[in-house]
Amino acid sequence: MKNKGMLIILVILFLITSLSAGVGYYYNSNRESKKDPIIEKGKVVYKYYLEDTEVNEMPKNETITNEDGTQSVNKLYNFLRFSCTNDLTGEFNEENWKFNPTEEKDSTCSLYFVNSKYAITLTVVNGTASEDNPKYIDREENGAFKITPHEGYQYKDAVCSDDKEATWNENDKTLLINAVTKDVMCKVNFSIQTLTAKITVVNGTGNTSESVEYGQSVSAIVSANDGYEKPKIECSNKQTATFENNKVTIQKLTQNTECKVTFNAVPVKKYKLTVELPTHNQVTIVGGSNIQEIEEGKTGTFTLKNADGYTSSISCGDVSPTKKEEIDSTTTKYTFLSMTKDISCEVTAKASEE
Repeated sequence: MKNKGMLIILVILFLITSLSAGVGYYYNSNRESKKDPIIEKGKVVYKYYLEDTEVNEMPKNETITNEDGTQSVNKLYNFLRFSCTNDLTGEFNEENWKFNPTEEKDSTCSLYFVNSKYAITLTVVNGTASEDNPKYIDREENGAFKITPHEGYQYKDAVCSDDKEATWNENDKTLLINAVTKDVMCKVNFSIQTLTAKITVVNGTGNTSESVEYGQSVSAIVSANDGYEKPKIECSNKQTATFENNKVTIQKLTQNTECKVTFNAVPVKKYKLTVELPTHNQVTIVGGSNIQEIEEGKTGTFTLKNADGYTSSISCGDVSPTKKEEIDSTTTKYTFLSMTKDISCEVTAKASEE
């Protein structure tokens, strides 16, 4: 009986425990069902574009560790703009390189990036680009590129990719490319120079203007006026010219030039016509003088008059007068045509025979 009573008590305690557990579970379940429902946030989907071409991930600048252990940023890209659907706005944090939307809601945001610098490639024909020229130009900045034409060549044109315009500065020998916004390739052409030699003639004929390519010879035919010879030639821009057989020649034309060819007057040669008279005035000169200067090829004359009771004669060495004219019984004119040397005449007088 004692054991039976103990069993009954145990059964009652088990029932009481099970009932309590069921009541607790009921209350806990009812409480959890009354919690606030969980609301899921909207999702922003990002698309990335580099130079208007979609890429798989956001372009990022390069972090460089310096020799002293510090870090710096090699800026390869610039953030340009964003465009989001569902009226979502926000801003791009340059320092953290992250887009921060103003709110979290369903949207697709397109983030646009561009390169921070662009490569410039030059192909030069008949010239040499400086090794110090920049290889890259920052976005929207201007580039200047030093180019030395080969000797005798000058700038012709530059043809660049995407019809990018380039201009040439002749003073600095520099190609200018403005507002670079993409990689640029340019072919720069130089052509052989065509140069001009202008010839001006003084005291002669042959004025002309001749054009040839750089380094070639140029010549012109010129003639002196009568009475002129042996020209003096002066050329501009350090050009030199020679004269031979009525031809002016520049052997190698390297600059535009103007040459002035001045013929000089032929020096006039003069010869002396000398008359030596007797010492006692038996003969006098009544035409011309006892010493004359006669131009080469011209005529020399003198006229002698004998004193009363005298006659005269002349001796001119190996030269005889071209003409002897008796003006009257006491006066005689002597003529020497086309003189080509000095002539010296000695006059002799003697008393007339009665």
